[in-house]
Amino acid sequence: MKEMQAIETSQPTVAPPAKHSRQLGAQLSGSMSFSSQMSNEDEEMSRTTLSAIRAKEEEIEKNKMEIRERVQAQLGRVECVLIQHIFK
Repeated sequence: MKEMQAIETSQPTVAPPAKHSRQLGAQLSGSMSFSSQMSNEDEEMSRTTLSAIRAKEEEIEKNKMEIRERVQAQLGRVECVLIQHIFK
């Protein structure tokens, strides 16, 4: 019986429903504000990352075109040399 009394007295007191709901509302409001702020920061980070990725893709495409042009030019020179060699 003494154990039950100890357990009963060690339980935390619960706030009245109205006070509890106001506290919960304030906590949620703060959490939503923080969440909204984090969401905005996440969005900005995503936009920045996406811009960096697009810039890198454009750079890669530019490099591919330059390489393709050099290869085509080299193939053209090789073709000319082969044709000259054949008709000598």
